[in-house]
Amino acid sequence: MQTGSFLTQATDILESDARLRQVKVAVFTETCTLTGHTYCMKFQRLLDALNQDFIPNSLPIGKDFMPLTEVEMSFPSLKREFMTSIFVRKASILFVGEKSEHQPKMPETEDSPKIYPMRTKNPIGAEVHMPLYALTGQMYAEVWQKLLDAVDRADKFIPLTNVGIHPTLNNTALTFDFVAVNRDKIIYLGEYLEQTKATIDQRRSSQDGLNLDKNWWQRLDLNQRQSR
Repeated sequence: MQTGSFLTQATDILESDARLRQVKVAVFTETCTLTGHTYCMKFQRLLDALNQDFIPNSLPIGKDFMPLTEVEMSFPSLKREFMTSIFVRKASILFVGEKSEHQPKMPETEDSPKIYPMRTKNPIGAEVHMPLYALTGQMYAEVWQKLLDAVDRADKFIPLTNVGIHPTLNNTALTFDFVAVNRDKIIYLGEYLEQTKATIDQRRSSQDGLNLDKNWWQRLDLNQRQSR
């Protein structure tokens, strides 16, 4: 009862706080996938909310747990559950995909979204392997930096754009314009280019050809022996 009251209180605070905005997200963990709404300060990006603390109405909610409301939980067994409000431990998150929604125009006040300084960044194609999933997309670093520099940083969550997620879910391709990846959950990663995929496919094709040629020589040798 006490837990339910706390969740209701937290949900009411989130929904009533004029300083916050809703962000529709899909949260991927090793045990389930959760879709719903999380909350950021109006001057924050989702990435900021994941990497920083925020305190709505003096109630700390953003340090170690991510709030979600209107939640649909999907499990590998195809079971689904619905909850009004939950808190997901950030350490358990693999990655968070942001779903684009139309946002109403905000008045130009101190609550307007913060304008971040624009700098030329170097897009780097990356293939990120995590428990259960592999992600392909683009990371960004300074023009003189490499892929390792993009991930070897202090932030817990790092950005990935134009993201494809594998394997597909129910034969449906999963793509996001933006994903925040939990750096601590990465098993390994490498640079990903379309040329790399083409090279791999070419090698597989060549290997298949070699196998066919080998079988042909084996059949020829067998026929020669039988003719003797």
